Amino acid sequence: MSNLARLAKELDLKLIHISTDYVFDGTGETPWHPRHHTAPKNAYGRSKLSGESGIRNSGAIYAILRTSWIVSANGMNFVKKMLQLSKNNVALNVVADQIGGPTPANDIAMACLNIAKQLIKDPSKAGAYHFSGYPDVSWAEFAVAIFDKAVKPVTVTAILTENYPTPAVRPFNSRMDCSTTQETFGLTRPDWRIGLRAIFKDLKEIK
Repeated sequence: MSNLARLAKELDLKLIHISTDYVFDGTGETPWHPRHHTAPKNAYGRSKLSGESGIRNSGAIYAILRTSWIVSANGMNFVKKMLQLSKNNVALNVVADQIGGPTPANDIAMACLNIAKQLIKDPSKAGAYHFSGYPDVSWAEFAVAIFDKAVKPVTVTAILTENYPTPAVRPFNSRMDCSTTQETFGLTRPDWRIGLRAIFKDLKEIK
């Protein structure tokens, strides 16, 4: 990212960089504000934070947009994983003590376009911002919403993270304070339930 940011500086271009809540330590229940202290707990978070630092030090006009739980009709993500598992399972255990805001990729794309246009007009808006969907839910609650929308008779049992170990440390708290994004750019948190309906429509069209 440092090289890209330096190039943006040389060409007088505005840079939008997508980052993540993983730059924080994932503890507590308070939504993460852009000013909060960063302390990533895994390699992914450390790499994203390093990218942020490179951008800040480049001298480019930038907006770092931290987001979380990205979902889409394309690629592999939680929505598509749950639908895949529902083909051969009538019951699933899903983590319930990790909380965050699912964020449709289309909403992120639209936010980036909006931010870029505003940065061109007013470079003073440069900085780090947060953008995630609402309402905040657990992975288990999100899974239930997915199966309800898909009309899949899958029973979801809420479990603790300790009962579903993964190689990388996962944050318990992925809540994000997006107030400065709304104040600066007029962008409100997107309702992921509306985004989920759009994703299902896209999935039908892809088929």
